Amino acid sequence: MSIKIITENRDNVIGFLEFKKSENISCFSLKDNLNELKKTGAVVILGNFDGVHKAHRKILQKGVKKAQENGYKTVVYTFNEYPDKRHTRITNQSEKAFIMDNEGIDYLYFEEFEKVRNFSPENFVKKILIEKLNAKKVLCGFNFTFGKGKSGNPEILKEILEKNRIELEVQEAVFDDNLEVISSTNIRKHIKETNLEKVKKLLGHNLIILGKVIHGKQLGRTIGFPTANLKFENRVYPSFGVYGVKIYFYEKGICRTYTGVMNIGRNPTVDKDNLSVETHIFDFDKDIYGKYILIEIFKNIRKEIKFNSIDELKNQIDKDSKYWKNEVKKIKEQDRENEIRWR
Repeated sequence: MSIKIITENRDNVIGFLEFKKSENISCFSLKDNLNELKKTGAVVILGNFDGVHKAHRKILQKGVKKAQENGYKTVVYTFNEYPDKRHTRITNQSEKAFIMDNEGIDYLYFEEFEKVRNFSPENFVKKILIEKLNAKKVLCGFNFTFGKGKSGNPEILKEILEKNRIELEVQEAVFDDNLEVISSTNIRKHIKETNLEKVKKLLGHNLIILGKVIHGKQLGRTIGFPTANLKFENRVYPSFGVYGVKIYFYEKGICRTYTGVMNIGRNPTVDKDNLSVETHIFDFDKDIYGKYILIEIFKNIRKEIKFNSIDELKNQIDKDSKYWKNEVKKIKEQDRENEIRWR
């Protein structure tokens, strides 16, 4: 059974729904009656979960375990993005849903912030956690805030929940091997610095991009390197340049996997005014316009360069492709057991 998404804005998770549309995934509006939760009760996990990093996944796994032990359902309760923070996000809603689906979460609830922003902590617990979600146990991070003006914190939440005989578990800070706090803030910094190995260690997985393939200028096709173009989103990207990647998309219910090279940036040789994310997929000739694909970013191959001619660009793409094909062979030979596989 796959994750069920509760949202008023289906468009925000359309990428996930379309990417895995062959699977048993549901999208509920708030008007739908959550009869299942009313019958079973829920372990509710609160937070923003940008990046769904190692510390996030630790609390998610605790929630899943508690739910399974008690016959409850897991509900991750989070918000649709804050408009003023969109440019700082690590993951969009579809990517959050994708990663949480891999963690075995039953429900992912994207709340509209404006609907609850003026709730007092007491009202939030009553209206949302108890009446709507039928919470039996609640989990949150040590720095979680809620209620009007961020007036609520874990201590206040615990006090209110105890009055209603509901257990709260607070996840303390999680550190990596170098005693660096695993946090979305630190991960954003490392993404901007293109420190992808560090990003992977903090996330627990490679950086991913899930998006819809759109029509570009189709120059790549004319020079022998067709590309799958994704819309440049308002989010945190690593520095402009070329990256070694793995590409996933579903075809007739089967997840197909390919490798390729991706360029993030302005393409200064041919189109310096427009930002783009475009991927040349090796040994691939299918028409995937309009389809959603997932890109897993492994390695920065080089910085973005302006070439003097199209021929120079073509030669460099050929070199980049040969380099990454060779690196992929090494990865497969050296790290078969630890290679990340998204289901």
